[in-house]
Formats: sequence, structure tokens, C-alpha cells
Amino acid sequence: MWRAISGKGQTLPLKVVFGMCEILPRVDVRAAYSLYYYRPFLLWAIITGLFVKFAYVRFFTRWGWSRCAIVDVTMNAASSVLNLIAVPAAYLVWALPRLALNRVFGTDDADPVNWVALLLVMALISAISDALVLHFVFRQRLGQKWFWLLYVVNTMCVAAAACGMYFFLVAHPPTA
Repeated sequence: MWRAISGKGQTLPLKVVFGMCEILPRVDVRAAYSLYYYRPFLLWAIITGLFVKFAYVRFFTRWGWSRCAIVDVTMNAASSVLNLIAVPAAYLVWALPRLALNRVFGTDDADPVNWVALLLVMALISAISDALVLHFVFRQRLGQKWFWLLYVVNTMCVAAAACGMYFFLVAHPPTA
């Protein structure tokens, strides 16, 4: 099925990944997002997300274990689907502040401040996704305090995913 959709022998997910690589300046992300990398990357991100978000949902809703597990899996599924567009969206959101920061402080696109800011925007997109799932699917309203706590939880999940990416890149450095 994927071959019929993709055309020239590349699968659709690879085309999306290579398309994202074109918008990221001077960074070879293809090695990090290769097919062999999906498993360890998703393992770190999903396991951390399931445990941390389960604790958040349990504390926030005070529901039973089984219902919290359903809410947790639903939130993680929505975030996983949204993360397919979260990287390009986060890059576009950070583009204008990045240009201003680079001009004022003389920084470069590859400076850590730009990557950390990009990860924080991705965590914000995931927190908004989780808040929408809680609101529209499970009829739970979040106040400001609970939303920002959800943002901190998503930041921990994105940090675990970034650490997984870092460890993979150290073990398998990209080649030119």
C-alpha cells in the first residue's frame, strides 16, 4: 500500500521526514530519523509519555486506574499523530523570533538556544493537543494552573525524546 502511494519506491513517512530535513538549515536529520531510529526514539518518548501523563491524569481527574489509562493512551495517540506536523509547525512558529535573536545577539541557527526553543514550542503544541483531548473527548476543563502543569509534563516527554535522539546520534554519527 505504501509503495502505491509513494510512487518512486520511497515510503510516505520517509518523504515526510526528508521534507522536514529540507526546512532545517545545515542539519543532517536524516540519520536521526532513519527507519532504524524510529524504534528507540519512540520507545523513549512513548514510555516516558505514558508514565508521566498517567500520573498527571490520575492527579488531575481522580478517576479510577482503568479510566486514567484510557485517557492517557488517547492523549498519547493524539500527540503522536500531531507530532508528525509539530516539528515543521514549531520551526515556523520559532522562525521570526529566531531571526531576531540571531541578528541581535549574533547567534547561529545551530546554537543550542534555537534548538531548546524549538523543543519548548513542540512541547507547547503537544500540551495544547492533550488539553483539547481532555476538553472535547473527556469533558475535563483545564484552568491555567493545570494547563501549565500539563506543559511541564509534555516538556519532560519532549526532553526524554531529545535525549533519545542525542544518544542515538552519539552512537551513530551522521556521515556526509
